[in-house]
Amino acid sequence: MDRSGTRIAAGILLVALIIRVAFVLATPNYTLVHDAIDYDRHAASIANGHGFALSYGRPTAFRPPAYPFFLAAVYKVVGTGDKAQRVEWARIANAFVGVGIVALIGLIAFQLWGRREALAAMALGAIYIPLILVGQSVMSEPLFVLCMLGSIACILHSRASGWVAAAGVLLGLAILGRANALILLAPLAFAVWKRPWGLKAPVALCVIAALTVAPWTIRNYDTFHAFVPVSTQFGSALAGTYNSEARADKVNPASWRTLKRVDDYRPIYSKIRSTPEPVLEQQLRSASVDFIKAHPGYVLTVAWWTTRRMLDLAGMEWSIHTAGTISASRGWAIAGVICFWIFGVLAIFGATTRRARAAPLWLWAIPLLMYLGVVFLVVETPRYRTAIDPFIVLLAALTLTRTRTDPRPP
Repeated sequence: MDRSGTRIAAGILLVALIIRVAFVLATPNYTLVHDAIDYDRHAASIANGHGFALSYGRPTAFRPPAYPFFLAAVYKVVGTGDKAQRVEWARIANAFVGVGIVALIGLIAFQLWGRREALAAMALGAIYIPLILVGQSVMSEPLFVLCMLGSIACILHSRASGWVAAAGVLLGLAILGRANALILLAPLAFAVWKRPWGLKAPVALCVIAALTVAPWTIRNYDTFHAFVPVSTQFGSALAGTYNSEARADKVNPASWRTLKRVDDYRPIYSKIRSTPEPVLEQQLRSASVDFIKAHPGYVLTVAWWTTRRMLDLAGMEWSIHTAGTISASRGWAIAGVICFWIFGVLAIFGATTRRARAAPLWLWAIPLLMYLGVVFLVVETPRYRTAIDPFIVLLAALTLTRTRTDPRPP
């Protein structure tokens, strides 16, 4: 990018940072809820030298470790004594991560298409409300997406083997942020397969990613004497959706619910304090699979409703409810939905351009895989769409920079 483009990009990033930090400072009554409580608790424990905090009085690997350790590094600097102060700094740290996401959206657009598209994508990313809302919360998704986009940018730049290695490390960190990032190994390995190194590149990518994850896997084996690659979330994710209450719900069909309220699994969940976490996960997973076998058609019902929720088309009240899981207010939740719909329409038009079709197929496989990774489980927007939103921004940027050589939308 030329000097003027670099200056414009720097200005966009500054605006993105100002917006995000201002949002944090303008919402001092932000409250930790749900997952954020765990992240803060683990991070404070790590920062104080005690490692992961206990869960229900026993060791845990329920939360993937990347974000708690990142947050612990922040707490190590700002201290853990004043909870309100440390939470504010946690949110500001995520604001910087959000700016990194905007920068990487621009970098990927530049690598794929050029200066104009990169600046448009950055500008759109800077003001895209769903990314701002997730980025102001004490949640793991921004760090995960930063690592995911970083690995993609490295792959697109991988003219030397060092970039493949960097992509492997970042992919490993993404997996340590969200366990479902494991499915990204396939498209990224395919992306480097046809490079000059042949099979060596995809093998190296996978090995380096595995080595990045390995210390946590070893910790889990040492703690539980069981193979837990990253986390023990899958069983509860399945059980919360595949149960009689969710299946019979006429107001919010096939919606995930906390296991404390699910009678089907009460005999299992009631022993949570005395059951090792990997054993509990296996029991919940097995019971959920039995439920699916008994009600196979319900899987399609889940996919239908989670897809609608992914698109914020399952009712505004539900979107407001799920935005509340990241402590977003009603007004901002509605603004986020409307913003997503506008960007979504732009993205549809952008997908019809020659530039979108010229981009490598493995790139577009990534948001598809991120969708498939949650569509049969649970979707809460904007949070669970965070890994897909950068691609919506990229496609929207193609609409705003449409050229005469691009076909016009029907």
